[in-house]
Amino acid sequence: MHRSPEEILSLPRERNGPQRRTDRLLAGQGEKDDALRRLAGLIGSSPHNLVARGERSSVYERHVRESLAIAEYLAPRAGERWLDLGTGGGLPGLVLAIVFPTVSWSLLDATAKKVAEVQRFADALGLGNVDTVHGRAEVVARGELRGACAGVVSRAVGPLATVAELARGFLGHAGVLAAVKGRSWEADLASAQSALQQLRFADVHSAAVASAVRRTWLVTMRAVGPPPPAYPRRNGLPRSQPLGGTAP
Repeated sequence: MHRSPEEILSLPRERNGPQRRTDRLLAGQGEKDDALRRLAGLIGSSPHNLVARGERSSVYERHVRESLAIAEYLAPRAGERWLDLGTGGGLPGLVLAIVFPTVSWSLLDATAKKVAEVQRFADALGLGNVDTVHGRAEVVARGELRGACAGVVSRAVGPLATVAELARGFLGHAGVLAAVKGRSWEADLASAQSALQQLRFADVHSAAVASAVRRTWLVTMRAVGPPPPAYPRRNGLPRSQPLGGTAP
C-alpha cells in the first residue's frame, strides 16, 4: 500500500509550533544533540569551504538548526531509504540521519572531495545508516537506486523543475520529493507546473519552515507510478534546458 504525502510528511499547522517540536525532537536525547554539535564543528573546520567563510562559526545556528526544522516536517518510516540530492557538505542529510537513525540515507553529490568529507563526517559520528554516493544524479538515477527511494530531500540544488527531474528517477510510486526553497518559491513552483506534469508528480503542497533562521519553505509532491523511462535526461540537460521553461 502506498502512503499519501500527509502520512510521509508531518506538516506543522499551529503557530510557532515548529520551534517547539524541534526542541521536543531532541528532548531527553542528549546524544543526538551532541552528535549535531559535533557535526557542526566538523563542517565548520573542514578545509574544503563547505559553508561560507563567515558562517564557519555559526554552522549549528544557521545550517544545522534549519535542517532540524526541515526534519520536523518529515516522518519517514523505519527501514525506508531516503536520498539527499546534492548533499554538498552533508546538509541536510547528515542531520536527518542523526534524527532518524532507523532510516537509510543515501547522500549524493557530483563533487568527489565533498563526498569524501561527508563520508569522513559520517564515520566520525558513527552513522551506520549513511552511505555516500559520488556521481551525477542523471547517471546514478539509472542504476540500482532507480525507483528505490521513499523520499528525496533537496536543499539549494536549483530551480524546482530541475530538482524534480533529477529526483524523479530515484522515486518509486508514491515517493515524496521535499524541496527546500527560498522566498521566490511561488514563482519557481508556477514555472515548474509543466515539468511536474511531464514527470508525473501530484499532490503538491507547501509549508513555511517557521523556525529556520532565514525565510524558508518546503515544497512537497508525490510521484505517481514508477519513474518515466525518459527521465532524467542526459548530463546537464535538466539544468541547462529545464522542462517546460527556459535555461537559468
